[in-house]
Amino acid sequence: MDEAISKKKRFWELDFIRGICVILMVIDHVLFVAMYAMPQIGVMLGTDKWNGIGEWLNDNYWYGNFRLCIRFPVLFLFFLICGISCTLTKSNAKRGVLCLAVACAVTTVTVLIDKVMNIGISIYFGVLHMLGIAMLLYALFDFLGGLPAKKIKDERGKHIAAEVGKYLAPTIGAILFIVYFACFYGGIEGDVFNSNVVIKDESLSVFASFFVNIFPNSNSGIASIGGADYWPLLPWAAVVLIGGFIGRLVYNDDRIKYFAAPIDGKWNKPICFVGRHALIVYVCHQVAAVALLFVVTLFMLI
Repeated sequence: MDEAISKKKRFWELDFIRGICVILMVIDHVLFVAMYAMPQIGVMLGTDKWNGIGEWLNDNYWYGNFRLCIRFPVLFLFFLICGISCTLTKSNAKRGVLCLAVACAVTTVTVLIDKVMNIGISIYFGVLHMLGIAMLLYALFDFLGGLPAKKIKDERGKHIAAEVGKYLAPTIGAILFIVYFACFYGGIEGDVFNSNVVIKDESLSVFASFFVNIFPNSNSGIASIGGADYWPLLPWAAVVLIGGFIGRLVYNDDRIKYFAAPIDGKWNKPICFVGRHALIVYVCHQVAAVALLFVVTLFMLI
């Protein structure tokens, strides 16, 4: 999701780790569709064979030890790398707008599909929405961080101000991360960060759910933006911003930024390709997953 970084400036290890994360996300989403959407689609087409498959996947994968153990490390790695990438490009605002545009298209398509089929795949504020806003925030904080250096005439003072300003975005991210866990964290339920936020006003609760997860209150009828793919800004956008620390300390230091270059080679190219085109892969796989499982369902009918 960092297409703005030219191939000459790319660091293969970032693409490789991002590629692994995206592949795992694709597998996760395909199995999600198999569990929750395909049983309903199967019944509509005249087969209940997906019901047993969905139940098995729910018990052995979705709430299985493997997924619960690797989910958070994979997510943190992926979002940290997004933050690192924000330090390697000057087009974060453009990337953020592009990401939000694609996110809006995903919302439109999934909501329309749900209007017709009612299979619960509507995405109102998913990972692309969150990442788009995080990139725009990074661009804003980078801009603000650079303002003091422009006002200082002394070269030494200008240099110091510029260096300090580069860390504004990740510093704000770290503060937001600490505030979230100090004030709003309500434990982990399954694989979701819950919060302790209670808002009785339905309109306000929908707005608040852009920032923190208020699912624990859903049983009381309190609304949330929710959706099939829900990623509130806290703590996840904060994790993206925090990635800027690694970007500034490692990948903006000529002495160490090519530390992984000696082990680069053809062995990593397929996964790096996925990592380089993460946004395209992420968007296309959602359509491909449904299409593939739909074809499988047709074979079940034979």
